[in-house]
Amino acid sequence: MLKLFEKNTVVQAIIILVVTALLWREAFANPQPMVPSGHYSPLYDLLCGLHLSPTLSTIVAMLLVVLGGFFLNLMLSKVNLASQNSLLPTLLFIVAMSAQTPALSPTLLAALLVIVIVGRLMLHSTLLAVSPDKIFSTAALIGIASMVYLPALTLIVAYMLIAINYRLYGWRDWMMLLLGLLAPYFLLWSIQLFTGNLVSGFTQMGDDLGFLNFAIGEFTTLQVVANIVLLTAFVVSLLVIWHRLGEKPIVWQKNATTVMLITVAALAMLPFTQIFPVDFKFLAIPFTFCLCQRLNLPRRRSRSSRTSWRSHLFDLLFIIIIVAAIAC
Repeated sequence: MLKLFEKNTVVQAIIILVVTALLWREAFANPQPMVPSGHYSPLYDLLCGLHLSPTLSTIVAMLLVVLGGFFLNLMLSKVNLASQNSLLPTLLFIVAMSAQTPALSPTLLAALLVIVIVGRLMLHSTLLAVSPDKIFSTAALIGIASMVYLPALTLIVAYMLIAINYRLYGWRDWMMLLLGLLAPYFLLWSIQLFTGNLVSGFTQMGDDLGFLNFAIGEFTTLQVVANIVLLTAFVVSLLVIWHRLGEKPIVWQKNATTVMLITVAALAMLPFTQIFPVDFKFLAIPFTFCLCQRLNLPRRRSRSSRTSWRSHLFDLLFIIIIVAAIAC
């Protein structure tokens, strides 16, 4: 089945549409209104003020996920982290973002912003550095994401590790980070100052950051198994790709490391969110990259091998991942 993602684009698109329909069938059968934030989220609260109908919000959420997967596919292809003619990253991103009950939520919107953040940090040449303007825009995007979903501030943790990977130690780099992060907040605080909500905004933000949740939601046995399958597939793929980094060119290594380090932000976010069942939205980008690379390995090797049992085994794994996402 995975060989289909090396061939006709039309066939790939049909598979993606079918899988998307299966993942979102329950959401459209019983459309839900926009998910309450539960955190300090001024931008998301502004969006909630539009009072979108449950059906419309579900349609918007699905379209955003599909478009986000396509944009991520293009981004990975441009830096050679994915095949130029494959839409497998699009499908895997949709699978990760649509696990559990998909709906328009602050985590979905913030996770989509992470695609743009990662894109700003990708290297497109042998110059192993990120320009100050990209650092500023990356930090500003992190600030905007945190206004949609405050725990997204943990992206700063991932950025710090990425900065080490790129050796962004200069004072100018740190100043660009600080100014970029504060830029959207300065605008917000100015508006709150004139509307008399500045003090209450600071209070809500402080209370939210100081409250650790460690919540565990309701789940069935099937959901437990499905979550374990998806987590195991991701963790094993992450470890395999990390172990094989040394086999790749240095630019590829840097870009791949940037993508995988987003996992750290997702882990740092756990104290503020639900621990289980797992919300894969902030893991969607590293999940997509690692699974795409891992599922491609047997196909590359099978060309020079007389047997294709590994390819069939990974075809089965691919199907199991999709079924597990539907079962979540």
